[in-house]
Amino acid sequence: MASPKTIIFADGENLVMRYQAMIAAGAKPHKKIHHIPDSFVWHPDITTWSCFELIRVWYYTSVIGDINKIQDIENQIGNIDYDYHYDPDSTIPKATAQIVPRVYKKSSKSQKTRNVDINIIIDVMRHSYSRDIDLIYILSGDGDYLPLINEAMKQGKRVFVSAFSSGLNKQLSYSVDTFTLLDELFFKNT
Repeated sequence: MASPKTIIFADGENLVMRYQAMIAAGAKPHKKIHHIPDSFVWHPDITTWSCFELIRVWYYTSVIGDINKIQDIENQIGNIDYDYHYDPDSTIPKATAQIVPRVYKKSSKSQKTRNVDINIIIDVMRHSYSRDIDLIYILSGDGDYLPLINEAMKQGKRVFVSAFSSGLNKQLSYSVDTFTLLDELFFKNT
């Protein structure tokens, strides 16, 4: 059986907010974490445990600042590579690609923009109605995605979700094909 063609849609606003909340509560991060305060958090092992044919990792986030700040964050995120396994029968065990940033402007630190959620919804729906991928993998604990997940599943897509326990909408854990917590991957002794 062929590995499912997969795209990861990372809600960076949700991930960063929840990651930073867990740090503030005393959680100790692993050393392999890539973190840009208030904009980006990533662990390279998010993509290595799978046997997906990983087409792309989209990372959606927002920053305060002008076009230069946005471009700086896009550059930092775009320079982070990820490894993935794409063919379990191949003699080549993994491949490497770069994260594709989608960075939007926001006006204040406390504000969560709707641009991130809206663009994730648009992109997931686009791929749900096409036959180019088999599996949608969402990195977010935001319950606002539940109607999106339901629609993608109605279109025959498998849906995986990974999120932090902090702020997690519990309904996500039983509304998808596979759910995993990110806590152990990102933090020591959780």
